[in-house]
Amino acid sequence: MAGANAPPVDLSLERRLEAVMPLTPRAPDVTHRVILAGAMAPYAWSMNGEYWPNATPLMIATGQRVAIEMLNHTMMPHPMHLHGHAFQVVAINGAALAGAVRDTVLVPPMGSVTIAFDADNPGRWAFHCHNLYHMITGMMTEVRYPAIV
Repeated sequence: MAGANAPPVDLSLERRLEAVMPLTPRAPDVTHRVILAGAMAPYAWSMNGEYWPNATPLMIATGQRVAIEMLNHTMMPHPMHLHGHAFQVVAINGAALAGAVRDTVLVPPMGSVTIAFDADNPGRWAFHCHNLYHMITGMMTEVRYPAIV
């Protein structure tokens, strides 16, 4: 038994964090909006209305500054994880900030988080909810881009 109730899981700490080595300021070359959706009944979770493995990849190009705006339309938090890249949190619920650099960020229920990264590691990279029960029922896609030839 704890002496006091724990505070709710929210983004109050995320709002206070700052990157030691932030991205160089520049506007994104491409912005992808990703709608996180799903429900407990039926237990199925999606990104942009699609369920892995039948999901459209987020296509980008080498050298681009990429922004991904994640809008959570569910009542569950989703820790969103991008493989192969470190991203900077650049907005929470539409309020801009120069946040932390990481590879996973919590998107709260009915909230939004925007991340940005530089496309400097070509390939096919998984982008998914790190709640593995959500990922396995469909909340996964990929970020895809070829190397410059």
